[in-house]
Amino acid sequence: MTLSHRFWIFALTAALVIGLIVAGTAVYIWFHLTPGQAGVVLSIIEHHLPVLLAGGLLLSIFFWALSDLVYANYIKPVRKISGDLALIYASNPCFRIPVKGNRDIQALARTINTFADTFEKLNQDITTQMVAARKETEQERNLLAAIMGELPQGVIICNQNGRILLYNSLARHIFTCTMARDKTEQFMGLGRSIFHLVDKDLISHAMEEIDEQLGAGENSAGSFFITPIGDHSLVSVEAIPVLDKTNQITGFILAILDITRDIEQFRSMQRDLAEFHQFLEKQDAAEQQFRLLSDTIQNTYLSRLPLSRLDLARFLFNIQKLTGRTHDIRINVHDLPRNEWMTADTYSLTRAVVFLFRTLSDWTYAIEFDLSVSDASGRIQFDITWDGIPVDKPALDTIIKTTINALPGFKSILTLNNARLDLPESGDTHYSHLILSVKKSSEPPEISHRTPVLAGSRPEFYDFDLFKIRDDNQTLLDTRLTDLTYTVFDTETTGLNPEGGDEIISMGAVRIVNSRLLSDEVFEELVNPGRDIPVTSYRIHGIHQEMVADKDPIEEVLPRFRRFVADTVLVGHNIAFDMKLLKLKETATHIRFTNPVLDTLLLSAILHPVHETHDMENIARRLGIAIVGRHTALGDALTTAEIFLKLIQILNSNGILTLRDAMHASEKSYYARLKY
Repeated sequence: MTLSHRFWIFALTAALVIGLIVAGTAVYIWFHLTPGQAGVVLSIIEHHLPVLLAGGLLLSIFFWALSDLVYANYIKPVRKISGDLALIYASNPCFRIPVKGNRDIQALARTINTFADTFEKLNQDITTQMVAARKETEQERNLLAAIMGELPQGVIICNQNGRILLYNSLARHIFTCTMARDKTEQFMGLGRSIFHLVDKDLISHAMEEIDEQLGAGENSAGSFFITPIGDHSLVSVEAIPVLDKTNQITGFILAILDITRDIEQFRSMQRDLAEFHQFLEKQDAAEQQFRLLSDTIQNTYLSRLPLSRLDLARFLFNIQKLTGRTHDIRINVHDLPRNEWMTADTYSLTRAVVFLFRTLSDWTYAIEFDLSVSDASGRIQFDITWDGIPVDKPALDTIIKTTINALPGFKSILTLNNARLDLPESGDTHYSHLILSVKKSSEPPEISHRTPVLAGSRPEFYDFDLFKIRDDNQTLLDTRLTDLTYTVFDTETTGLNPEGGDEIISMGAVRIVNSRLLSDEVFEELVNPGRDIPVTSYRIHGIHQEMVADKDPIEEVLPRFRRFVADTVLVGHNIAFDMKLLKLKETATHIRFTNPVLDTLLLSAILHPVHETHDMENIARRLGIAIVGRHTALGDALTTAEIFLKLIQILNSNGILTLRDAMHASEKSYYARLKY
């Protein structure tokens, strides 16, 4: 029973006792009056009944007003102070109690605020000490996580129940970029099941194979398999166990590599081999076809090398500059095309070409060479000529076999850069003309440099604490609030009358996993409402007709939203309005949301009943939360998520620990009676 209830029970009991005493006294006097005295009393009552009734009413009003005054000055401030104290120690140490009420209450508020100042300072000191104590560990952990996030392979780490507890950006790219928008795999996130991404039978088979390897005492254990994802992609997956101190499996790592391109190249090479076989049978144009097939094979096996896309003009300019500055050799470039690109390793090929010109100059005594550029069946051909002493075939073989400083041999450099050095077709044995060709690049390379790894960054794609979470038979309602996975969402609409035809025009949602807000795992979509957006609504959320004209209707958006919120508790502010909008779409979409629901409006009203306002702005202000992006679906969802995380702490301090407790407490709120 609350303090308010006890006070009003006391006040009503006191009024009832006073009334009984007055009535008892009147009855006692009445029965001891003489007949004449009784007649006089009846006469007085008969003639002054309105006055007596008015006096009784005024006395009751006075008693009620006096009780309300006592309640307002003594009881209500105490209740408010009690609620605000929970805000200070459980959520917002910066909050201070307003100094209002009688002198005693004001003195109490000042004293509490003084202790709150001390409490806040202690909190700050403790936080500073904790940050300093774990700074080095945190830096190492963040550096490790950041490096994991930029590995050249996709990495997903799961606990033994298949719940994702880490994934890097490449894994997210491999899966999400290949999935259609109507697939469950479109959403990858912490706490979600890996079996939505990879078939459970494949992983089960891999884990059985790993168990056998561990049972046989092998030093290393792992399993490989290939699986399709999306509509046209293939990935190679290596499963690696994560063991605890007793060598028991606590989870597993999946190292993922997209091999779609390799398979396509292999199939292309098979087709080219078949065509080459046909050409050999006809013995016509076999040499040219051999060249094309050779290029295809080399391109396939060299595609994994870190070759760059180079501007041809810049490459030749660097060659001219280096040969002229270091060896006094002049190179005249002829027929240079514009905007032409080549594929090569910049450093090694540049050094190899400079070495070629220097060696030719030493042997032929030429200090000036002509270099003509031409296109030769997908390759860029350089015809190198000079006036003076020619070179013979053995001399060229010597150049090819020479090692260039710390680099591999000249021939190896040409091979690694998919380049060739040929002689012109003639019957001569000495040459003043050489042909160098390199691979032509028509498109930017598919593999680009990754962003730098920042040691101070904190990636959002991991939560190692999820190793400790186990799936068991515990019912959802009896699960602790801190252990649940939530989806906090909000909608923007054309108006506030869903049954009158108002529609959703924007949906935003964010996930909370392991009491942690995952700001990178969000859902945000504009929706075509199929009707006009009133000016009054536009002034609130800023969404106009042109912004939603080409967007999907709600019938296509809701299936994606349902997959995003699967297996989570829905949270919102005044969520009854949003749920009403979703319920009205059940007939058209055949989608029904059966997730448990929590409302920050109801929870705030239960925890802070003395506060009269429970709108988002006032709750955020009380909890010390800055509002960003108000009246946007995702912005309001993020603010609501931060509010909810603060409220969980206060709920726990009030003995509301499980989902069942929170839902039961919400039902008692006055606001729970509101219907839409």
